[in-house]
Parts: sequence; structure tokens; C-alpha cells
Amino acid sequence: MDRKLNVVVIGAGAVGLGVGCGLATRGVGLHIIANREGQRRALLEEGISRSGLFGDLHAPPGSFDVSTSIDSLATERADVWLVCVKATESERLAQTLGAVWQKLDHSPAVVLCQNGWGNAETFSRFLPSDRVFNARVITGFERMGETHVRITAHADAIHIGSLYGAKTEELRGLSDAIQAGGVPCALSESIEKDLWAKVLYNGLLNPLGALVGVPYGALGERKETRAIMESIAEETFRVMHVAGYSSHWDSPSEYLDTFYEQLLPPTAEHQSSMLQDLHAGRPTEIDPLCGAICTLAEKHGIEAPLNRALHTLIRVAEQRH
Repeated sequence: MDRKLNVVVIGAGAVGLGVGCGLATRGVGLHIIANREGQRRALLEEGISRSGLFGDLHAPPGSFDVSTSIDSLATERADVWLVCVKATESERLAQTLGAVWQKLDHSPAVVLCQNGWGNAETFSRFLPSDRVFNARVITGFERMGETHVRITAHADAIHIGSLYGAKTEELRGLSDAIQAGGVPCALSESIEKDLWAKVLYNGLLNPLGALVGVPYGALGERKETRAIMESIAEETFRVMHVAGYSSHWDSPSEYLDTFYEQLLPPTAEHQSSMLQDLHAGRPTEIDPLCGAICTLAEKHGIEAPLNRALHTLIRVAEQRH
């Protein structure tokens, strides 16, 4: 009989609860680490509910554990740490996990379900790089309460892979369990390209959607906003290529064809997490998105004026909310 997969989900936000709900219903040994005691009690009393695309699902109380302490990881033998916190928390969390790692007698895989570029580099400063993996998530999860998540959009399966050449086959059990839990998921040998595809997608939609206050689809309906998005795509491709990275498309025009025909339509009603963060008065993930593009551009001696302008405008919007 196969040994039960044990997963720790770090972060009880929309993605963590949405993926965790499916894992708990598939018999995975699941431990969720929440930020607040109130949410911990609610999850223990009510379980996790997921609705929206892919149907309704409920992980009942008792089908998973919940705590608020990262330190508990030092005495828990987990196969996977699934990091589902905002990229704004990467530095702090990476340092904390690095301290915990020193106390372990095993080496869990650390899978980062985060937006933007540069998260793996941050975590690899504190953890072995061959244990750090990325998950490209291009499904829209929205938290409706302490224990309820709704899936509002889905453009492609979750992809899991390594930027450091580590073998991904050990994560087959995780990928299969996420898939069995109702969210499409697959292993990827081209995760760098997958992540840059997500950077392009988020970079065209999230800052503009947040600043204008509209769902993704509305940005594609007006020629003015389409022109801005197309210019952002051209600038991002230029920086990406100068920095030595690549995606699944050779040119901005090829990407934009896919964007308008395949990626935008199924997510047209989705509101960006950046807009949700602004409304809630939370820091946005503009740094690992437009900020990362600006950093790469500066490093390689080129300009990225559109990404810099979006970064500045979102920073101003954060101060106003």
C-alpha cells in the first residue's frame, strides 16, 4: 500500500484553502497554517468549502489539521510545504523556514504558489535550491469568508516544476492529488517559460485592472486599454529576452494572439487580486511583477518606462487606500 502523502499548506488565503480543500477530500494528510487564531477556530469548526468552477466541495472538520505556528514544522514529517502566501511575504517567510529547516531530519519539497518573478531566488537564499519548486497558478480563487473559497476563473492547469534542474517526478503524487481534488494540475519541465507566461498575463491585466477598477474582460473591450496592454507586452518581452529568459512565444504578437483568443475570454469576469488588495488596504504584489521587470531592466542597462509607471501608480494607490 502506498504511503499517505503529507502536505503542509502555509497560508490560509484563497489559493491555500482552494487547493487544500481538494487535497483534504482525497485523503492527503493535510496541515494548514493560518495567520490568525480566529480563522484557525473557524476552520476547525466548519471545515473548508469550495464553490464556483469545478463544482461544490466540502472538506469536513477533522479531515485536516490547522495551526498558527510555523515552528510546528520542525517536529512534523511532511513531504511537501506548499507556500500559498503573498509574494510580499516571501523574504520574511523564507527566513523563518530557513531557521526551521536547520532542525529537520528530512528534506520536504517546498512548492511556491506565488505571483511574479524572483520568489524562488528569495527562498533559495535560505533553503537548498534543489528543494525549491514553483507552481504556476493561473486559476482565479477568491476567498468569500474565513472558510469558503470560490473559483471564479480558470485559464490553464496548475504547472509544477523546478528552476534549478531538480527532478519533478517526486511531486507526481502532489500533482495527481490536486488534480483528483478537482483543480487541473500537471508537472512541467518548462516551468521558467510557464512562469514568464504568468508574468505576462498578470502584467497586462493586474495593475491596469486595479487602477481602473474593472474586471479583466473590460480591459480587452476598449482599444485604448488594448493599446496599453500591447505596449506592456512588447516592453516585457524585450526585458525578458535581454535578461536571458524565454516563454512559450517567440514574439509579443504571437503571445497577444493567444492572450486575446484563449487566455482572456475564460477569465473575463475575474477581478485582479491587486484590485482586491487595494480595496482591503493590503500591500499589493506589484514588486514581484512590474518591480521585478524594472529591476531586470536596470540590471541589463535598458529602460522599462511602462512597467515603472505602473509600479509608481500602484504604489500611490496603496497609499490612498
